[in-house]
Amino acid sequence: MTAANSIPKALPGAPRQFVNRTDEVGLVGREITDGVAAGRQTVVVLTGLPGVGKTTLAAQCAEQVKDLFRDGWLWATLGTSSEAVSVDDVLFLFLTQLGMASPPPTSQGLRLAFQTVTADKALLLVLDDVESAAQLVKLLPSSSRSAVLATSRRRSAGFVRERFSVIDVAPFTVPSAVELISADLDSTRIATAGTEIEALAELCGRLPLALSIAGAQLSTRHRGPVSDYVRQLRGARSVIEKLTVDSERLVSAVFEVSYEDLAPAERRAYRLLSLHPGRRFSTGAAAALLGEEPTDALEALVTANLLSPVGADRYEFHSLVQEHAAGLVALKETAEDCQAAVARVVEWYLRFAVARERSISDRPRFGEYFDGRVAPEYQGEHAWQQAVDDLELERANLRRAVVAAAEEGLHSLAWQLCEALVTFYFQRDLFADAIAVHSLGLASARVVHRETGDARPLLRMHTELGTAQFSFRDDQLASEQFDAAVALAEGLPDDDAVLFTRAKMFQWKSFVDQRMENWSKAVEAIAAARSLVDDPRFPAKDRGREAALLDLNGGPMLSAVGRHEDALATGRRAVAFFSDGKEQHNLAKATANLGESLSLAGTGFQDEAEEVLRTAVGLLADRGMQSWEAHSSTVLADLLERAGRAAEAVPLLQRAAELYTILEDRKAEALRGRLGEH
Repeated sequence: MTAANSIPKALPGAPRQFVNRTDEVGLVGREITDGVAAGRQTVVVLTGLPGVGKTTLAAQCAEQVKDLFRDGWLWATLGTSSEAVSVDDVLFLFLTQLGMASPPPTSQGLRLAFQTVTADKALLLVLDDVESAAQLVKLLPSSSRSAVLATSRRRSAGFVRERFSVIDVAPFTVPSAVELISADLDSTRIATAGTEIEALAELCGRLPLALSIAGAQLSTRHRGPVSDYVRQLRGARSVIEKLTVDSERLVSAVFEVSYEDLAPAERRAYRLLSLHPGRRFSTGAAAALLGEEPTDALEALVTANLLSPVGADRYEFHSLVQEHAAGLVALKETAEDCQAAVARVVEWYLRFAVARERSISDRPRFGEYFDGRVAPEYQGEHAWQQAVDDLELERANLRRAVVAAAEEGLHSLAWQLCEALVTFYFQRDLFADAIAVHSLGLASARVVHRETGDARPLLRMHTELGTAQFSFRDDQLASEQFDAAVALAEGLPDDDAVLFTRAKMFQWKSFVDQRMENWSKAVEAIAAARSLVDDPRFPAKDRGREAALLDLNGGPMLSAVGRHEDALATGRRAVAFFSDGKEQHNLAKATANLGESLSLAGTGFQDEAEEVLRTAVGLLADRGMQSWEAHSSTVLADLLERAGRAAEAVPLLQRAAELYTILEDRKAEALRGRLGEH
């Protein structure tokens, strides 16, 4: 062994192109600078998914801090992405660079020599693609004046246990992604591209490796409009297969390295999880897809940075990672296994939705999953809010699950999942979602009817699609759906379920007449619905609630034909019925309609009308019932203006205009006109 006193300068230099990462560079710089000032060794680990730019960031950071280390800078790449894969190889390389002519031949000798040589040196080590904390510990210099900057594809708990500073490197923001893509484009192409470069950035998942390849392709192979290139990628079976450089699939390659490091069971989990209808999913959905307890596999994928944790028991795929996994499904899994996995997760979402639906509504349903096999998820005064919060969290996945069910031919599950979402969509004014989902449900119900002869799913989907279209203010299409439902009901046995649906149809027809201000016809339709509810064959367990709904909705119609006493009586009955705490959305509606009836009943009821309407507006706002809140705010504003309190009406009109604008309702324009007169 000979003396080692050379000053190595082995950094690769600053990246030729470096975009953003201001926060990360600043954080690394502060960690290392503070360590130098305190005389302590600093170890910083940059971790993140493959292709996120960890190595580039490490090179930039090293350039920023290298002058703090007078005894030199060392760089080595480990892991499967380089030829230097062993700790001994790296130690041999470092000792050579530090001036040792003949490093020891044994592992123990190499480590002892490295510790001895680095004992008094102020060194900066950059270790790229470290596999584990154990590997990194073996490469730490002994000097407290040194610093180590490492990158790793793995989010290892060992890094935290060793008290290293761990920095997660995320995909770029949209502006930074656009900057990277645009680096080599001329200003004319950038100007004419408009928002297409942002769209391209999202197609690339804002992953720096993918973005740099897309930018290079725009500068070489795709010199036409950026929109043409974006269109090609959108139409491609696989984006990552298109992101090549000299025929090399670089994005797939970096994902493949991490995939190959997984155990066989973890690889299977990676593949099957890509079948999930959406990039985010819960542990429960993962268990359904895999058909087994998923915790170990999920944690392994998180450690490999192939999945990201996004809250308690929730995970997320990066879009390109999910695409890579999906590509492997076609190669490694049978079509039967894939369909079975999709069926399991769709059924899981169906059970999830049914359990929450039963927590927010007692309405009778036709689907077999409402036969008692699935219990309500929540009970008590907070059940409604808890169930709605759950459904809101899974809203996008539930919609995609319906699409997946329809595409896989799981038609019985598809229409039942639609049915399980009815109350949630209706109460949250999610009418666009409802139309899209129930249209698929209707198509699946037609298949079920054709294959089994059962018309009940078809009856339910006509009803719910009509309801959504009415709520979306498409009265013509709504009437067509209601007419189809009535025709179906007439051909079915007059049992409790059919009677229930026929009563609903009359009630919805009354709403159409109400909107058209055909008040007498509306009252007649409500009366027809009430006669069906009073029929002895009507399901007894539902009679009280349905009668209360008729009271709730009929009040304003009775007021409109001058039957104020009847309107107030029905309105008060509805409020009393829904005050039990479970159906808070209907309590809010009943309160709103009673307030409106009171406002029309004459001056003797004005004080009570104001009090009830203010209560209603608060209830509706708390539950996010925007269209109802806007209407009740307008009714209350009208009441205040009639009482000569126009100034108090202004904030209510402003709120109503704001809500109608959000809902893209033409009433917003009329309200803005009224406000202009104040």
